[in-house]
Amino acid sequence: MRAGGTLVSVTGPAEAPPADGLAIDFVVVSDRAQLNEIVQRVRDGRVRANIGTVATLDDAVAALNPTKRVKGKTIIRVRP
Repeated sequence: MRAGGTLVSVTGPAEAPPADGLAIDFVVVSDRAQLNEIVQRVRDGRVRANIGTVATLDDAVAALNPTKRVKGKTIIRVRP
């Protein structure tokens, strides 16, 4: 990490915080009722994802660094 940068962790506090920067831990606690509500909204068609590109894990670097603007979210398929 470069000096003055920000380290963001999704698994909890960093074991060794940066000497010259900022450390943020971002932990999501799932809520079954909220997740069920989202599932129901997707099934009802009230929530849609705007998917722009679907790439394999092998093509992830190129897909996440496009040479032109891409509309929609980029999805990286981990399994075939």
